[in-house]
Amino acid sequence: MLPLRFRWFWLGFGLFSLTLILALALAPLSGPLPVLTNDKVAHFVGFVYLTCWFLGMARRDLAWRIMLALAAYGVLIEVLQGLTPYRAVEAADVVSDLAGIGTGWLLSSTVLKGWCGRVESLLGAAAP
Repeated sequence: MLPLRFRWFWLGFGLFSLTLILALALAPLSGPLPVLTNDKVAHFVGFVYLTCWFLGMARRDLAWRIMLALAAYGVLIEVLQGLTPYRAVEAADVVSDLAGIGTGWLLSSTVLKGWCGRVESLLGAAAP
């Protein structure tokens, strides 16, 4: 993890995000998502967000571990959905997750590199 003053906030909000995404993925739907007509877009965007979030606070040498953990998380979501009577396992969802992870990695390696530290610096709260 990068030397961040508010690392527990960054990590805590990331864990909250993982929990929220899992809860949404396992919740029964009474109809289609109101904003999205294709849930693959939701998978893609969710995993871009998660990847950017966690890579924003991590050392570069941890990137592959984080991305593998997120890929496993995506597979776990599908397995758990398969255990419910109202959700289905879809390989295309995992493909969307992986595409989101790859896109998140590209963003985190370029324009969003070290974004947590930059936010802390802007707030005048850079780590000592």
